[in-house]
Amino acid sequence: MAAGVLQERNRLAAELHDTVAQGLTSMHLLLDAADREWTREPGQARQLVRQAAAAARENLAEARRLIHDLAPVELDGGSLPDALRGLCARTRGARFRLEGEPRPLAGPVEAAVLRAAQGALANVRRHAEASVTVVTLTYQPSALALDVWDDGVGFDPAAPRGGDGLRLLRRRIGYLGGTAEVESTPGGGTVVSVCLPARDPV
Repeated sequence: MAAGVLQERNRLAAELHDTVAQGLTSMHLLLDAADREWTREPGQARQLVRQAAAAARENLAEARRLIHDLAPVELDGGSLPDALRGLCARTRGARFRLEGEPRPLAGPVEAAVLRAAQGALANVRRHAEASVTVVTLTYQPSALALDVWDDGVGFDPAAPRGGDGLRLLRRRIGYLGGTAEVESTPGGGTVVSVCLPARDPV
């Protein structure tokens, strides 16, 4: 019983990190940028404020969905490829690639892959200083794979870094029997790779 409660708490912590915390970080960055541009470039500042308002609306919808059933709002009535394509369209310098034949998979599998992409792109925005990011979703007969590559500054994976994103990512994917790996070198970009068993919907 206690183990089940702890697992559910850890799962909720991962959900909150990848949704509410990431959304609030995005709004903070946008509003900080707007404040810097307010006098010099008021038109740009207004655009940044509008982006922050849109992020607030999306984050509110996510928070409400978390309260109800923890399903990503982006997957409500849509496919995982469409959700990832839209996520990349809203992220500067990001491109989406689809490999294999898409098919509906179990909700927790699709949600975990979407959350992994959201977290990886948030890290690119905050740390990578990348000009290009490629998100690749690959449907295999028995697995679903996600790779997020960027051409940014990279880092040493063995060196301590702040934040719990990677630990929570590995825990979330591990709950579903999958793996999550990060490959990076200083100055050489970063690749986040996730692979999950391709379970059919119940």
